[in-house]
Amino acid sequence: MKLKLLLIILFIIVISPAFSKTLTTKKTDTPPIIDGFISQNEWAATDSAIGFIQIEPFKGQPATQKTVVYTAFDEQAVYVAFKCYTSNPDKIVANIRSRDLLTKNDDVVLVMFDTFHDGRTAYAFMINSLSTQIDFRIGDDGRNQDLNWDAEWNAAAARTDWGWFAEFAIPFRSIQYNPGVTTWGINFGRIIRSNSETVYWSGVMNDDFRVSQGGELKNIQNPIKESAFKATPYTTARYNDYSGQTHNSDWSTDFGGDFSYNITPGLSGNLTLNPDFATVEGDQEQINLTRWEIEFPEKRLFFLEGGELFNTRIKTFYSRRIGDIDYGANLVGKVSDYNVAVIHAKTAEDIPASIRPSNFTVMRIKRDILKSSSVGITAVDKSWQGGFTRSFSADYVLNLGSSWELTGQWASSIDGSDFLKNSAFFVRAARESNIYHYHFRYSDTGAHFLDNVNQTGYIKDDDMREIDSDAKYKWWLKNSLVKYFQAQTKNNIFWNHAGTLRSWLIKESFRIYMHNRLSFDFEYDDEFKLYEKKYYNNNKILTFGYNTDEWASAATSYTFGKNYDRDFTLIDGSIRIKPTDAVSLQYSFKKLDYSPDPAKASTILNILTVDYNFTRDLWIRVLTQNNTRDDRFYFYGLFAWRFKPPFGACYIIYTADENQPPDYHFKEKNNILFLKLSYQFQLSHL
Repeated sequence: MKLKLLLIILFIIVISPAFSKTLTTKKTDTPPIIDGFISQNEWAATDSAIGFIQIEPFKGQPATQKTVVYTAFDEQAVYVAFKCYTSNPDKIVANIRSRDLLTKNDDVVLVMFDTFHDGRTAYAFMINSLSTQIDFRIGDDGRNQDLNWDAEWNAAAARTDWGWFAEFAIPFRSIQYNPGVTTWGINFGRIIRSNSETVYWSGVMNDDFRVSQGGELKNIQNPIKESAFKATPYTTARYNDYSGQTHNSDWSTDFGGDFSYNITPGLSGNLTLNPDFATVEGDQEQINLTRWEIEFPEKRLFFLEGGELFNTRIKTFYSRRIGDIDYGANLVGKVSDYNVAVIHAKTAEDIPASIRPSNFTVMRIKRDILKSSSVGITAVDKSWQGGFTRSFSADYVLNLGSSWELTGQWASSIDGSDFLKNSAFFVRAARESNIYHYHFRYSDTGAHFLDNVNQTGYIKDDDMREIDSDAKYKWWLKNSLVKYFQAQTKNNIFWNHAGTLRSWLIKESFRIYMHNRLSFDFEYDDEFKLYEKKYYNNNKILTFGYNTDEWASAATSYTFGKNYDRDFTLIDGSIRIKPTDAVSLQYSFKKLDYSPDPAKASTILNILTVDYNFTRDLWIRVLTQNNTRDDRFYFYGLFAWRFKPPFGACYIIYTADENQPPDYHFKEKNNILFLKLSYQFQLSHL
């Protein structure tokens, strides 16, 4: 009887709808001008959202500053306006000007659209008072954010004598939705940096971006997309001048494009021809004290829509494994309760790199269940002349109430050999909010899993039975000295299937942040690794900072310990300042010393970045870095103009790279001039 009662209570918690705020939007015949200024009667006839509630620092209390939000729509777009009142406009923090880099470091406002009203997925759009934008896709009820997703939308903001004002225009063509749903899920958020406040309109949120805890936007009247077909062609030109043991120079050009057709407002088909794999961002060197492969974000437009569907813990599909593509096609979107992504791509042959042409086929289906949970399957195939590798995966996400989450996954590669050695699974239970996080996870990965699956996925290790647990808590204090205190412990241990201990890790850390903006962080790591022999690594990290919860900040740290039989020390310093509204300066210094150092890995890194923004879509960036280990000096200069953001852009880049690795008897010099032009066309229905 007790068990039956417990199951009934659990069922009610999982499926029962939460009582939420509602907002009724209206269709407008005169869309607002997105200029950051509110003109008389521009929003007067629309319903308003008020009564924001804190999630931080003091959950459940009313926001200390008033926020009013208005919405409207027409056949082209949804419009949102924020009036952000503040008692001291001089304390509004706005430093970040680069698109897609906004965080809680600035005063920002946020709107979330749950366009399928499923309580799991949403589109998020943020802006600061400099009109800097960021957009991303939310999945798994806020626990998964895909920051690589990009869309065309417009926003503008302006300071006032009472605070600041922001306006958004989100075109229907830029998002997917269910045309039969006239009520969307919605939420509005605001960061008030001077008070370290995060506030939301819908009420008391358990954590940021929790879609199921949002409100409702009523009266969306079956919008019809303006355009069913998009074309995004690009062209590049590259001049390369290399000198080392030999000298050569050459010009090369390339072109390709991405094409998208909206089959339904919630489902799109996409085609790519020779997609652009070139990056226009200058990569900063990093010091890597581990033996793990670095995971890089996906930037190609072809893979961005629906990319969040593949963010499973056992990542059997990692799109960066698909290199130089000749062509590809995909089908991405949502149909009823099913999220679907089907991808096929053919890669080109690279004879110098001994890379064979291959065909990749990927299928992902994820079904909504209960209130905000899901189950999914993934199948991946890579085939080439004379061989193939295939994998299959099944996973679940169960969101139980406001804070408990159960997740799990099973995956296997299919190559006809031992099934268990080619399989992996995990189960995980977590309780989490913006203040605390606790989880326990058990994983089992077969001895042959990595080599097979890593041809299409991202797997760090295999042949292990692993136990992992984390605990974190953040205390917000009500005194005049300390603003908050945070403590965290991370613990991990695993054995191979023969019972041999291969690794353990104990990581303890805490952070104190003062009202005077000074901060102190301490971290202690103790680690055992069994590779070709046993290694006992440890390090202690002491960090002092100023204003590190904002972008304009300074910090210095000292790390010392043992790393793979070597004693080491690492001195690290960084500073970020804005001398003027248009100029941003970032400088970092790292000094790494090993003892003994037979590989001559000790080094000093200096990295300086200068940005000058004429507007948010017209800027110059200069990055210089020096690495003493390779006697390397690298210069990167960028002129960027997004004339139709984010996809219509012109970039001119110059790089100069000079280095001499320790085992080289000559210097390598490489000068590159790179030009890129891209544009997105919106065409009428075919």
